[in-house]
Amino acid sequence: MVDLVAAGLQWDAAILGGINVTFWIVSLFLGKTWPVDFIWSGWPPLQCLLIIARSSASSSLDVGLCHRQTIGCVLVATWGYRLTHNFVARGGVGHEDWRYTDMRVKFGGHFWWISLFSVFIGQTIFLFSGCLSLYGLLLSPTALGATDCIGACICMCAILLEAAADMQMDAFQAARREHKIDSPVINRGLWMWSRHPNYLGEMSWWWGLYCIGAQASPVWVVVGPSLITVLFVGISIKLLEDRQLENKGDAYRAYKRAVPSALLLLPPPLNRAIGRSLY
Repeated sequence: MVDLVAAGLQWDAAILGGINVTFWIVSLFLGKTWPVDFIWSGWPPLQCLLIIARSSASSSLDVGLCHRQTIGCVLVATWGYRLTHNFVARGGVGHEDWRYTDMRVKFGGHFWWISLFSVFIGQTIFLFSGCLSLYGLLLSPTALGATDCIGACICMCAILLEAAADMQMDAFQAARREHKIDSPVINRGLWMWSRHPNYLGEMSWWWGLYCIGAQASPVWVVVGPSLITVLFVGISIKLLEDRQLENKGDAYRAYKRAVPSALLLLPPPLNRAIGRSLY
């Protein structure tokens, strides 16, 4: 297994690097960086196939390994499909994320080469770190244990949480376009329990994946979900909330008072009580 992981790390890093450079070149011709978003949801399922293909070629099929691989692949495929479908359904193809558009304005004529490192390679360093859990998950022949079951449950709940949060946001945006709602800030469902329930779901997904493979993985693999947590908590949330405050002003400040919990799901009455004490 150690040899498979060592060889796999080199091959997978090289393949992902090649995909990154290819998509970056495509983005230069398109004048937009949206192809990068397919890497986040498309690479983990592809890496699962690569790992399984290598393990099948070098070892005999084991019942414990088969069960673990089946569970892992179903979860990763479901997560990847939902995320990709959501991106396409929201008009992501052809549309550049506002963060990258801001960077394009900031760096001007230098953005074409800066984007390779800051957008493509930078983002996928976090992604590849999170995917380190896949090696233990897909290569361990040990019988399924408690941590595997806990991890699988976390992953399923994370997928459902993200899906529910995204559907509620889409319904809110549709109601705004139809002038059925005047508020510029969502005030329903999971978004009254947490300001970023979709981010909570995404972070939980990577921790669940880690739990499934933790039994057969070295301790340092925990760096994967840890880095992704840092990405969302330290960078993504701040960037998004700064933009919301700039665009929606007092309405978003009122929302932060009503929902002071940025990530954890807290009942609306408890959120309001915390908001009154903080503000």
